[in-house]
Amino acid sequence: MTKGTSDKQRGLEIQEDKDDTFVCFGYRRSKAWTWLCYALCVCTVGLAALIFYWKPDWWIKVTCRTCDLKEADSVIIKDIYERYHSCQIREMEVNSESVCGQKTIKKLLHRDVIIDGVLKYLKFQKVRYIWDPREETFFKLRVLDGATSCSEFYDKLQNGLSEKEANKRRFIYGDNKIIIRVRPIIVLLIQEVLNPFYIFQIFSVSVWLADGYYYFSGCIVLMSTVSITLALYTTRKQSITLRDMVESNTTVEVLRKHGDCIKVSEDQLVPGDVIVVPPQGCVMTCDAVLLTGNCIVNESMLTGESVPVTKTPVPCTSDADGDGSSGYNADKHKRHTLYCGTHIIQTRNYEGEMVKAVVVRTGFSTAKGNLVRCILYPKPMDFSMLKDAFLFLAVLATFALIGFIYAIVTFVRFGYSTGYIVIRGLDIITIAVPPALPASLTIGMLYAQFRLKAKGIFCISPQRINTCGSLNVVCFDKTGTLTEDGLDMKGVQLAEGRTFGILQKSVTDDPIGHHIAAMATCHSLTVINGELSGDPIDLKMFQATGWDLEEPTSQESTNFDMLVPTIVRPPRKTDDLEIGILKQFPFSSELQRMSVITRTLRDETMQLYVKGSPEMITSLSKKSTIPADFQDQLNSYTEDGFRVLAMATKQLDPKLTWHKARQINRNQVENDLTFLGLLIMQNQLKPETKPVIRELQDAGIRTVMITGDNILTAINVARKCGMISAGEDIVRVEAEQGQEGNKLRLTQVVKGTGKKETSFQNHDGNGDCEEIHLQIEPTVGRRTHYAIDGKSFQAIMEHADADTKAKLAVQGTVFARMTPDQKAELVQSLQDLEYRVGMCGDGANDCGALKAAHAGVALTETEASVASPFTSKIQNISCIPNVIKEGRAALVTSFSMFKFIALCSMIQFVTVIIGYSYQSKLGDFMFMYADIFVMTTVILCMGRNDAYRAIARQKPPSKLAITTVMVSLVMQVLIQAICQVAIFFILLQQSWFVPLEQQANSTNTLCWETTSIFLVAMFQYSTVAIVYTPGKPYRKAIYSNYVYMVDLIIIHACSLVILFYPPTEIEELFKLKHISSYRFKGVIFGVVLINFVLSALVELLIIPRRKLMRLLSCKCFRKVSLRPYEELAMMPISM
Repeated sequence: MTKGTSDKQRGLEIQEDKDDTFVCFGYRRSKAWTWLCYALCVCTVGLAALIFYWKPDWWIKVTCRTCDLKEADSVIIKDIYERYHSCQIREMEVNSESVCGQKTIKKLLHRDVIIDGVLKYLKFQKVRYIWDPREETFFKLRVLDGATSCSEFYDKLQNGLSEKEANKRRFIYGDNKIIIRVRPIIVLLIQEVLNPFYIFQIFSVSVWLADGYYYFSGCIVLMSTVSITLALYTTRKQSITLRDMVESNTTVEVLRKHGDCIKVSEDQLVPGDVIVVPPQGCVMTCDAVLLTGNCIVNESMLTGESVPVTKTPVPCTSDADGDGSSGYNADKHKRHTLYCGTHIIQTRNYEGEMVKAVVVRTGFSTAKGNLVRCILYPKPMDFSMLKDAFLFLAVLATFALIGFIYAIVTFVRFGYSTGYIVIRGLDIITIAVPPALPASLTIGMLYAQFRLKAKGIFCISPQRINTCGSLNVVCFDKTGTLTEDGLDMKGVQLAEGRTFGILQKSVTDDPIGHHIAAMATCHSLTVINGELSGDPIDLKMFQATGWDLEEPTSQESTNFDMLVPTIVRPPRKTDDLEIGILKQFPFSSELQRMSVITRTLRDETMQLYVKGSPEMITSLSKKSTIPADFQDQLNSYTEDGFRVLAMATKQLDPKLTWHKARQINRNQVENDLTFLGLLIMQNQLKPETKPVIRELQDAGIRTVMITGDNILTAINVARKCGMISAGEDIVRVEAEQGQEGNKLRLTQVVKGTGKKETSFQNHDGNGDCEEIHLQIEPTVGRRTHYAIDGKSFQAIMEHADADTKAKLAVQGTVFARMTPDQKAELVQSLQDLEYRVGMCGDGANDCGALKAAHAGVALTETEASVASPFTSKIQNISCIPNVIKEGRAALVTSFSMFKFIALCSMIQFVTVIIGYSYQSKLGDFMFMYADIFVMTTVILCMGRNDAYRAIARQKPPSKLAITTVMVSLVMQVLIQAICQVAIFFILLQQSWFVPLEQQANSTNTLCWETTSIFLVAMFQYSTVAIVYTPGKPYRKAIYSNYVYMVDLIIIHACSLVILFYPPTEIEELFKLKHISSYRFKGVIFGVVLINFVLSALVELLIIPRRKLMRLLSCKCFRKVSLRPYEELAMMPISM
C-alpha cells in the first residue's frame, strides 16, 4: 500500500492491488451549505435535485467543505478510470461492552486503529477499508491472505476457533454473505424514470400536450411505457439471475477448539474457522486453504476449465513451493486453495483423519465475491463513440437554442401571446435534440448478440461487441486453442549414460523401470464415476503404460500402514509391483513441473518422480546424468513442433518416514535428480486454425501466440499455422541478468538449415539499474518476428527501457513459457500502445489475459462463464472471425443509426423553422407519421442485416467525430434543406396558390405551404434510411434484410398514396390541404427523386474518396498523428 500526499486538494492515494487503486478526497458536512442546497432544490422545482441525483459527488462538493481525511465524514473517490464516487465514512464504537475489544482488533489487523473508542471505515464497491489514525490512511481489510505465513495454519489455526473467538472475528470481518439485492419494482421504476433520457421525454410530452399534440403524445407515452417495462423486466431478471447464481443457504461442519464438530450456517463462517469437507463433496461457500487430505475440484464456474483439478494440503512453510513468497497467497498457492463457488467432486482422506481446511476469505473478499464485484462494477470500455454521441448532442442542442431564439423573435414580431411563444420555443428544442439518440446506439449490439448466440458464442458484456469491430491484434493460446487439446504419444527417448537411446514408440513391453514408474505415477489423474479424469497430457501418458489406476480399499491400506490416495499396478496385477502415490506436488505454471513421492510395496525407501519442461528438469538434475547431446536432441523435436516433457527421479532418504513425507517441502526433494529421458508428444493443428489465421492476416489483423510451451515448439506451430510466413525472419530474443550486468542475445532462427546467426549486446554494470536496449540492424524487404520466452520477457519488462518494451510488443509474434501473469502483462503492454486487443484461450492459465483484453473469448462448454466477456461452445478459433464480423456489423449499424436519427431530427427542424416563417406548424399526425411509422420501424429493422461473409482489410471507424461522418451529415442536411426550401418557392409561383391568412394565436396548420413541405419531408425520412443503411464490406446488402425491405416498401407505398391519391379521411387526419394539380404533385415527386439521387451520390462517390476527405480535414497541411504502435511498426526493426 502506498500512502499518498496529505494535500487536501490532491487527495490521498490508496494502492492495495493493481485494480484496487484510487484517490480519496476528504469532506466535512456544512449545515449552512446543506440548507442552501435544499432551498435551491425547492426553488428549481426539483431540477437541482435531479442533477445531484445524477452526480452524487457534486452534492458532496456543494454541501461539504474540504478537509483532512482524519476530520472527514464523507469522501469522494476517484478510481483508476477517472470516475468519481461518493462514500460515507462510518464509525463503530469499541469499548468494554463490545464483542471485540481493542486488543483483539489490534491483534487481528496487526495495527492499532482505535482512537477514542471509535473504529472508522468506509465501504467502496463492497470492500471494507479501515482508517489507520497513526498512518493517516485507509487500508483494505485483507482477512488472512498475505498477512499469514503457511506455518501459522498448522501451528495456530488447525484446531479451530472457539465460539467466542469466532464472534470477535465476525465483528470485524462481517458475515460470510454475497448479497445481491433485487430492488423492488417501484424502486426500479423510479430509478428508470429519473434517467436523463426519460426526464427529457417527460419534458417533451408535457410541451406536446400543451401544444395540442394529443395523439402523438399518447403514442410516445405508450412506447416509453413499453420501453420502461422491458427495461424493468430485463434489469430485474438479470438481478434475480445473478442473485440465484451466488445465493447459497447451506450448513457447514466446523471444528471448534476443543475438538468438537458443530454444524453452522455458512454465513457464520469467519476467517480462521476450520471446516470439515465431506467425503461426498460439496460446493464451497468460502475460500479456504487445505490442511489435510486431497480434494478433486471442478472450477469451471471460475475459470471455464472443465477438467477437474486436484488440490493438496498447503506446505508447512511459505516457500515450500519454491516460489519465494513470504506468506500465504491465494494466487501463488492456488493448488492448495479451495475457492468459493467451486464444486468439490470428492475427497481423499487418510485413515482416521478428516479433510480439513482453514477459512481464509469470506463474502465479497472471496474469489467468487471478486468475480461478482466485476459484474456489478465492470471495467469501463475505452470507446469514444458514446462520448462523441453526447458531444454531437451538444451540437444539436446549439441548433435547438438558435431555433428557440428564432421562434421567440418571429412570434413576438407577429404579436402572439407569451404562452404561445414559449410553447413554440420549447417545441423546437424537443425536435432538434432527439431523446432516443443515445439509446439507439445499442440496437446493433443487441441484434449482434442474438446472432452470436445462435452460433454458440455467448456474451455477458454486450458493450464489448462494438469494441470487437475495431480489434487489430488477436492473441492466441497454443495447446487446445490453435492445436488439438489431446496429444498423441510419439514415443519415449531414454537417457543411457551421456547419450540418448533410440526413440521407443511403445513402452508397454519394456521391463518395468523408473521411466515406466514415472509415467504411471507422475500425474494428477483420478477416478470419477468409474472413469479416469484429468489433464489430457497426463491421460495420454498414463494410457501409454497400459497400467491400471485403482482407488484404495481398506484392506489394501494395511499393506502400506496408512491409507494411500492412489495405487497404480501393471496389467498383470503383480502385487510386488504395486506403487502407492504417497504425496503429490501439483503442477505449477511458475515452476513448470510437478512431482510425486511414491513407494513400491515391500520396498523400504520412497522414490520421487518429477515431470516438467525439459529446461526446468535439467536445471534440477545432476549434470552427469544429462546426455551431452541433450540440447540438440531437444531442438530437433521442438523445431518439428513436438511437445516435449522431461522425466527425472530421485531415491529419497531411507530414514524418511511417512509422517515426515507428508510435511516435507518440494524444494527439499526436487534437487540432485537423476535425468531419465524425454517424453515426446505430437500435437496437431486443429483443421480450422490455418484458414482462420490466414483470414485474419488478410484483413490486416495481427496475430500473436502466447503459450506456456517450449519456444521452438511454439515457433514451429507459428510457421505451420501461418502466423509466420515463408520468407519472413524470426529473431529469438534472450535476455538474462548476471553478475557482470545484463546481457541481450539475438539469434536468427532459420528453418531447415540449422543456421543460427547470433549477436550479443552486453551491458556491463549493476544489474539492478542497467537498462537493456534492443538494437537490430535493418534488413530491407522482409518482416522480422520476435520470439521470446517468459524468463527473458520478465527481464526485459523489469530492466529494459520503454522503447525496447514497445518494440518487443509491436514485433513480437511468439511468446513462449509464459506464466498467467506474464500473459496478462503482455496484453496490457499491447493496450498501452493503443492496440485493440483480442484474446482467445481455453484454460485457467488464460483467465487473466482474457479479462484484461478488450475482447476475451474463452473456448469452453460453459454457456456463460465469468472467466471472460465471451464464451464459445465452438472449440476452435473459428469463433474469432465471427466475433469480429459481428462486432463490425454492430459498430457500423450504431453509426448509421446515429446518423439516421440525427438527420431525421434536422429534417424536422428545418421543416418547423420554415413553417414558423409563415406562422404555421405541423399537424399531430404529421409527427406521428414521421416519428412512429417511419423512424421507429426503421430503427427496429435496420440492425437486422447479417454481418458480411468476409473481414475487410479496411477497419470501420471507431469515432463519430471524424471528417467522413461530419461531412456526410453536413452535406445531407444541406440537400434536405435546399429541397424543402425549393418546393416552398416553387409553390409560391403556382397560379392557383393562395397564401396563408395568419390568425393570431392559431396553429395555422391547414395550408398549402405546410402540406407541400411535409410531402417532401415525408420522402426524405425514407431516403435517409436507405442511404444510411450500410452494406458491403461490413454487412450484407440491404436486400438481404427481408423484414427491412418490406418495411421500406410499405413506407414508400403509403407516401406515394398520400402524395398522389390521398383519401379524404387521411387529409383530414393529417390536416393536409388538398392539392388538385397533378402537375405540381409531379414536381414534388421530381424534387424527391433529385433529393434521393444527390443523397446517394454523396454517400457513394464523395464520402469514400480518401484524398478529398484528407483535404477537407486539412490533413494534407498538417502532420498526421499516428498511434504509438503505428509509429513503431513503420520503423525498420529487423536483423
